[in-house]
Amino acid sequence: MRVFRLDSAACLAALTLLLGACAQAPVKPASPAQAAATARTQIDYEGRFAIKYNDQNGAERNAYGNFTWHQEGETVSVELKSPLGQTLAVIESAPASATLEMPNRAPQTAPKVDDLMHDALGFALPVSNLRYWLEPAPAPGSKATTDTDPSNGRIKELKQDGWTVDYYEYAADNSVKRMNLVRTEPPIAIRIVLDH
Repeated sequence: MRVFRLDSAACLAALTLLLGACAQAPVKPASPAQAAATARTQIDYEGRFAIKYNDQNGAERNAYGNFTWHQEGETVSVELKSPLGQTLAVIESAPASATLEMPNRAPQTAPKVDDLMHDALGFALPVSNLRYWLEPAPAPGSKATTDTDPSNGRIKELKQDGWTVDYYEYAADNSVKRMNLVRTEPPIAIRIVLDH
């Protein structure tokens, strides 16, 4: 049996990526798809993730696991678990604060999820965009390009703020099932599978 180990940096990277824009009030959307994304007041996801990134020392790291996400308005709770079901970390985020709890460690707090992640890891992920990308829709506030499938109108690829988001699978209700996020500088690749 192979056991995967997640270090604290990998836990935090996964958690903050999964949070979306929980620490900030969303900017008014520019399209109907974005309006639908912000109109949902309660969102629950379950899924799996895999992250490949370089740590602060330049060493390549991999992290795998499962997550649950509960979002009510702008408040989000995400639990990150090992592939065997052990809770590795829990993060609570609201517009004015974020808290990270991990086993056998004192809780960490910061005004924003972005700050909490940057202080712990030394790099930032697309926290403010992910809640829109999961819908899927471009995040408001910056330029984005999309490539849609002409046969069904679903987004196949979205590029925004240096990230490329590829949508590989949708459910029957047009919700995202599988997506990959890639950024070349600093290098990081994330796979997300949503089981809803």
